[in-house]
Amino acid sequence: MAAELTKYAIWLLSPLGLWLALSTLAVLGLFGRRAWRMRVLVLAQLQLLVFSLPAVGDALLGHLEEEARQLEADRPMPAQQSATKVDAIVVLGGGLEGRYEGVRNLPDLNDSGDRVWQAARLYKEGVAPRMVLSGGQFNADPRREAEAHGMKVFMMDMGVPEQALLIEDQSRTTFENALRTRALLGERLGEGTHTIALMTSAFHMGRSVSWFEKAGFTVYPVRADIRVLHENRKFWDHLPKPQALDESTTAIKEYLGRLQLKVSGVYAKGGA
Repeated sequence: MAAELTKYAIWLLSPLGLWLALSTLAVLGLFGRRAWRMRVLVLAQLQLLVFSLPAVGDALLGHLEEEARQLEADRPMPAQQSATKVDAIVVLGGGLEGRYEGVRNLPDLNDSGDRVWQAARLYKEGVAPRMVLSGGQFNADPRREAEAHGMKVFMMDMGVPEQALLIEDQSRTTFENALRTRALLGERLGEGTHTIALMTSAFHMGRSVSWFEKAGFTVYPVRADIRVLHENRKFWDHLPKPQALDESTTAIKEYLGRLQLKVSGVYAKGGA
């Protein structure tokens, strides 16, 4: 229940969530005088407009992706002939939607599908002997397949052998990804500090590394799904766009997730 409540709270603080909440409260007259209601309505529209600007979306998401680039540069993957051993490649959910009985017979890659594709390439390069596919679902509909199983179908189509794949299909948040992956690798390899190559989208890397390090892993970050290219744009490409709103929303979700990480104290209370 806590994971679902957190998800909805973060959505409410997104540009679209704020627009809906402020507009609704203003229309219902909960801000007193008509002048104040109008100010709130204008504020709701303005913040949605601002976060729909490509320059704003690129700035917010680009900062996260640049941080991921620096993390990857500071922690290069050890050479295969070195004494340092990478125990597993860990692929976080978010790159595809699983099969849906009677509607979709195969998994469906989404905008973050680079995660699973690049993870398959890492395995075939010999980075680690096993791969953890970590991703459950919020939706309780039994016809919907958990994402980890969808990733397994993709990995096997890419030539990764089934015996190399470890399935973690219960987690719904990055925090749960870390804890359940630790338990899974602990069962397979024994307790202790395990070394992983962590594969996720660049914008999600900073928060993911923090959670997995808190869970006791030595982490080598491998970023995928790089969205902000800082390319030159024509004038009309600077106008508000749905894609820019999506970038802003994704970035705000990450910043709010970091705030949750900072104040949660879950690990300090013995949750990990």
